[in-house]
Amino acid sequence: MFREDFLPFSQTFVYEEIRLLQRHRVDVFAWRRLNAQLFPYEPVHVGGAPFLLTRYHPAFHAKFRSQAYDLIHAHFGTSGMYALPYASRYRLPLVVTFHGVDVTVLSSWARFLPHRWPYACLAPRLLNRMTLGLCVSNEIHDRLRALGAPADRLVIHRLGIDLTQFTIGARDPERVEVIMVGRLVEKKGFEYGLQAFARVAKSTSNVFLTIVGDGPRRRALEQLVAQLGISDRVQFTGVLASHEVGERLRRSDVMLAPSVTGRDGNREGSPMTVKEASASQVVPVSTHHAGIPEIVADGVTGFLVDERDVDGLADRLGRLVRDQHLRVQLGRAARAKMEREFDNRRQVDELEQLYDRAVAAAKRS
Repeated sequence: MFREDFLPFSQTFVYEEIRLLQRHRVDVFAWRRLNAQLFPYEPVHVGGAPFLLTRYHPAFHAKFRSQAYDLIHAHFGTSGMYALPYASRYRLPLVVTFHGVDVTVLSSWARFLPHRWPYACLAPRLLNRMTLGLCVSNEIHDRLRALGAPADRLVIHRLGIDLTQFTIGARDPERVEVIMVGRLVEKKGFEYGLQAFARVAKSTSNVFLTIVGDGPRRRALEQLVAQLGISDRVQFTGVLASHEVGERLRRSDVMLAPSVTGRDGNREGSPMTVKEASASQVVPVSTHHAGIPEIVADGVTGFLVDERDVDGLADRLGRLVRDQHLRVQLGRAARAKMEREFDNRRQVDELEQLYDRAVAAAKRS
């Protein structure tokens, strides 16, 4: 498996996928290792700056010559760029999971930014060379098809969650706990969530908001909280480990996930946090954006509004804050949908079958 970094806090799903594989053993190849205590795994081969800059590392090639690998799996198209020379040289099937920004950047002006040039230039070759392209949502599938990826190599494979880790917990009947989880970046749209929350908080004394995560927009969001006069209702926790996020969700009632398309075209893929909230019977209030409508059934398991629609977010949040019965009804339906469609053990079993398909396709060719 190839990743530039193994592994950021926001990519727990990669670790969980490796952990649940039953018939395959994974060697990880990466530029650098992050959060090793949080994601204990071996072997992880680290290439450092030479690998990042050139996609070449002699120790990696030595490992490929000594180990009879069956296939290469790259998470994100950008990692596929680094895997491409190894798949070609050692004639191995290449599986690439596409998540969001790795696809949207290829059709936006951001592909002309210097740090995007290598990926933008190599992407056509990657799309033509890969054995299978796994798409985390229907939208990603359609965008890759429009970029010229062969239709017969694209498969929709949704990332699952650990349903045993995200469950309902005891909630305070005297408080309504709202939560937002994710990197504090533009595409998360947290400023619109804060504006909507402020409107509801003005007329409701028992509603509180927790923001889990960190990122470049944190200071601006803290300033917005102060400007809106809701500092006594909002808590920033910073980054939390996955099990700590699960604990926060167990105590929450509603998730605000007001995702938007960034000015550089950056979009979500299929946000794990919305799935985790749904599995915890935390009702999501989100947007018609990327793969979110495949996770949230509007009016059935949560609510969806247009991007940047503060009025809509405030209206749906207010309805949920005022109506505990509605929260319970939608929360149960959300959990049931996760059990039907996003059970990680079932999804990883499907992934192993896709690995088998990729190996068989490579042998035929």
